[in-house]
Amino acid sequence: MTRKVRELMLALDDYATVSSDATIREALVALNKAQMGLTYDRHHHRAVLVLDAEGRVVGKLTHWAILRSLEPGFFRDADREALSRSNLSPEFIQLLERRSSGLRRDLAATCREAARVRVADAMVPVQESIDEDAELAEAIHLMVLGHWQSMLVTREGEVVGIVRLSDVFEEVADMIRGKANAG
Repeated sequence: MTRKVRELMLALDDYATVSSDATIREALVALNKAQMGLTYDRHHHRAVLVLDAEGRVVGKLTHWAILRSLEPGFFRDADREALSRSNLSPEFIQLLERRSSGLRRDLAATCREAARVRVADAMVPVQESIDEDAELAEAIHLMVLGHWQSMLVTREGEVVGIVRLSDVFEEVADMIRGKANAG
């Protein structure tokens, strides 16, 4: 039997979500609340899904994005692209990045500032998705190819859940170990 993505996904209702207008502090509170309700889950959530005013998923606030918010001067990819088009040397761009670090001061003060950062300013836009009826092998292929920790799961173009690398890994590990209920 071929496993489908819907069999491993977490429903959107079971995942931590916040509005794009929320603060990082509010997002972390929502993440803690979602973690406390996970009696059936082997793995903690590693992101908060960000919703627009219509309730559509527009981004993820990942561990990486939260830590990056501690670096208010940290260059985004778009910043790097713009600087590289300006004929500045890669070495000079790296020097600018090192000098813009916000973590050279008190970490506690930096965290207090980050608590007030809007989620929309720190989130990672979501582009990766897969249909709920796709085979698990396709999800694995896309996750490996994109180095993704999770993908949104869609039904007729609407997001209905999320499939996480940790769950996909456990399924594959069970198959490798030869567990009878896997696959």
